Amino acid sequence: MALLFPAVGLGLLWKAVTMTRAYRHYGTVELVMTPYPAAIGGQMGGTILVPRLRAQDLITPGAEVTVTLECIYTYVSGSGKNRSRVERILWAERGTPRVEAAGPGVRLAFSFDLPKDLPEADAERSSRYHFWRLSVKADIEGVDLERQYDIPAFKGDARSQSAGHDISAQVRALRDEKSRAAKEAIQSGRLDLPGLSRAMHYQDYGHQIKMRFPMFRNKVLTLFAWVFAGGFGFASSMMLMSAFSGGGFGLLAGLFTIPFVLVAIAASAAALYLPFNRLVVRIDRHRIRTLRSWLYLPVRSRKLAMNQVRHLAIKRTGSTGQGVDKVEHFKLIAVDNQQNKITIAEDLDGQDVAQHFCDYLAERIGVSAISEPNIKATGL
Repeated sequence: MALLFPAVGLGLLWKAVTMTRAYRHYGTVELVMTPYPAAIGGQMGGTILVPRLRAQDLITPGAEVTVTLECIYTYVSGSGKNRSRVERILWAERGTPRVEAAGPGVRLAFSFDLPKDLPEADAERSSRYHFWRLSVKADIEGVDLERQYDIPAFKGDARSQSAGHDISAQVRALRDEKSRAAKEAIQSGRLDLPGLSRAMHYQDYGHQIKMRFPMFRNKVLTLFAWVFAGGFGFASSMMLMSAFSGGGFGLLAGLFTIPFVLVAIAASAAALYLPFNRLVVRIDRHRIRTLRSWLYLPVRSRKLAMNQVRHLAIKRTGSTGQGVDKVEHFKLIAVDNQQNKITIAEDLDGQDVAQHFCDYLAERIGVSAISEPNIKATGL
């Protein structure tokens, strides 16, 4: 603890030096918005003038400039000395702006399409509020450029008049391109895509398909569960120790520790289950068989006759990361004629990859596939 405050101080000093150096290097970086304010249901667009950034600096190998727009919900978590502000990104897009020469510097032009169901920026900033943030970042040799702008955004349908470079169209085109590439790869039997091979080992023997989902495939979730369990476990133990030494008041305080203890137990169970659970799926022309195990100890096995399979579908199971780095995870389920569901694949990354694999496997085993991401699967 004695070294914590000097380390924090050095970190703040380094940040201040870096920001001062970047300001002196690039000068005032001005944002001009069109329309103003940004229109939720329309567009946010504009230009960013960087007076001391040369256009040739952006065409050197490794140089990259991006513009990111985020809708953020922020709130204060904790109490007392443990209060901290948390940001949750509700929507985000990132792309490459158009670069125009502007005297000795450059002008970056861009526009975004804003979905109409997103919240407006809150004029009053309390402990909980929504705001919109525009960020520009240029990774170039020497001093990197990085600026952020808190922008007003309200309901409307106004379009950008001057930008003319649609980042949202760029994002959609890139996603469509990746989706087509994934579909072509999966349809040709190449299942070594990152969204599939991270968690699944697929083998097709002709007469039988075998899919293995090994232990330790959920490293990020496991780490989160361990941290969560450790935090709540420590808090629960401290609260219980205080309760036992507090007499009658301690008994009352002990009642308030019950939710913390229950969360700690649940998180500990998840921390033990996630890294060591394993799923093996075998599919032949007669049936689907699944075996869930923990440390190779059988937990549950299920069977489903092929003539009882109604269709295959995907279901969203969660996500990791947020904003432009958010990755959604899906499972693949088989649904029988009585609407019973059985998980036959899991930890598939990305909706497009999951749906393409669902379509491929359904065609391979001779059943139908539907796109029904909100269907709920039960059982292990």
